[in-house]
Amino acid sequence: MSRKTLLFISQFAQPGTYSRATWRRVQDGDDETRALATLLDHIGLLDHINYRGVKAHEGEPLPEDLDAIDAVILGGSFASVSDNYPWQQAISVWAKRWRGTGKPMMGICGGHQLMSTLLGGRVEKSPAGPEVGSLPVTRTQAGRAHFLFDGFDDEARFFFGNFDRVVEVPEGTTVLATRPNLPAAALDHGGGWVSVQFHPETTCDRMATCWAELDPQQGARYTFIPGCEAMMRNFITGNGLA
Repeated sequence: MSRKTLLFISQFAQPGTYSRATWRRVQDGDDETRALATLLDHIGLLDHINYRGVKAHEGEPLPEDLDAIDAVILGGSFASVSDNYPWQQAISVWAKRWRGTGKPMMGICGGHQLMSTLLGGRVEKSPAGPEVGSLPVTRTQAGRAHFLFDGFDDEARFFFGNFDRVVEVPEGTTVLATRPNLPAAALDHGGGWVSVQFHPETTCDRMATCWAELDPQQGARYTFIPGCEAMMRNFITGNGLA
C-alpha cells in the first residue's frame, strides 16, 4: 500500500524580519519543515507517511497537483495575517483551492488565524498583550468529544505565543477550546479543517528561545509539556494518513 502524503506549509516569517542567529541555537534552526520532520520521527510517524515541506515564506511554490496530497498542516508565523505579504496572499489562494477538495487541513497559530479569516472570521490584536507560555485551555463540550483532543486530560497545557487572536469565528465553525483572552483557541471549521491557536508541533526549547529574544521574562514562561505533540498524532491518524 502506498503511503499517504502530508504537506507542511511553513510561513515562519518574512525574510529579514527576525534573527537567524537566534535560531541557530536550537535543533533544526529556523527550518520549520525540518523541525516538523524531527517531531514526526520522534512520535514514530515519519516512516509511515510521505512527508513534504514547503517554505512558502521564502517564495517556494506550493504544489499544483492537489490530487497528490492527502492532508495539509499550515504552520504559524511571526507575521500577522494583516501584513498581507505576497506569500500570504499565495497561501490564501492555494488554500481556497484546497478547501474545494474536501480534504483535511490543520492550522497552527498564524495558520489558525489565516484559515479563520479565509472562511469569514475576524482576527485582531489582543488588547491584553501577547499570550505567552505553557498554558491550559478550557474545552467546550464539542472539544471534549473531539478526536483532536483524544488522550488529553482537562488540565492539559499547550505552548502559546501570539499577539493576535480570532475574535469572530466563521459561520458554521465550532469552538473546541477557549482561554480567558482567547474566545477561539481551537476550532473545527467542518470539511476536515481544524485549527488551533497554540503550538502542538514544536518544543519548549524552540518557543522559549524565540520569545526570550523579544523579552527574557516571556521566555521564562515556557515549561516542558510531556505529550503535547500527541495532538499531531491525533490529526494524522484521525484522518487515516497512518
